[in-house]
Amino acid sequence: MLLKRILTASIIAPIVVFGILILTQTGFALALALLLIIGSWEYCDLIQIKHLAGKVLYSLVILAVTYSLSSVPSYLTVVLYAGVVWWLIALIWVALFPKGSNLLRKTLTVRLINGLFIFVPMAISLMALHLQDKALVLFLLILIWAADIGAYFAGKSFGKNKLCANVSPGKTLEGVYGGIALTQVVAITYVYITTQTPLLNDFLIFSFLALSVSLVSVLGDLFESVLKRIAEVKDSGNILPGHGGLLDRIDSLTSSAPLFFILFTFLI
Repeated sequence: MLLKRILTASIIAPIVVFGILILTQTGFALALALLLIIGSWEYCDLIQIKHLAGKVLYSLVILAVTYSLSSVPSYLTVVLYAGVVWWLIALIWVALFPKGSNLLRKTLTVRLINGLFIFVPMAISLMALHLQDKALVLFLLILIWAADIGAYFAGKSFGKNKLCANVSPGKTLEGVYGGIALTQVVAITYVYITTQTPLLNDFLIFSFLALSVSLVSVLGDLFESVLKRIAEVKDSGNILPGHGGLLDRIDSLTSSAPLFFILFTFLI
């Protein structure tokens, strides 16, 4: 399984990096549209929308809402803050699971709205970051990858204390600490590379950004695990060998991107 994950990542990562740095704003938006279609399609399976017409309709709604909101700059802040509030609700669902999840289990309307808050703020914030500076999107992704890699190896080597056993038994506090540590290395390196004469304040700001992303990325991962447990499936799909579905790979991004944009805009 680890070999499959490494091989898949070694193919996809260069394509993603190349795409972020080379694509125009329009090209990047089209790439995000494809990501939203695949991700929302997999999400439909998780919330028991099985019919083709329902999947197509929901994917179109996700695209239409994203396009409508992203085309009005004044909506950006409202959408992203609303997304952060929704992720606080998701945190409660994760912390209480399996208790307190009846709305998510039994109410289709809540699940449909949840999908909007998963995908739309992420896409809008990524487009805004790409427009501001392509390197910021890459920095965010590297932070998420670092958090995932650090958590994996630290958890395997030192993991003893379960983080959220009812949701994801394999995740440990030691893994979270490993993810935080590696993201701090990435943040410090980023400051050295991008700042000619870095000051202490630069390191503090990017260290805080890295800490925030590493913690919130865990929430995105755990919340998708809640959805999979409710749906009684192991993965959101099988499009990526060794990784599962696309949603399994962008779950951390869905929670991290809106917060990263808000914090970066506020701090820088």
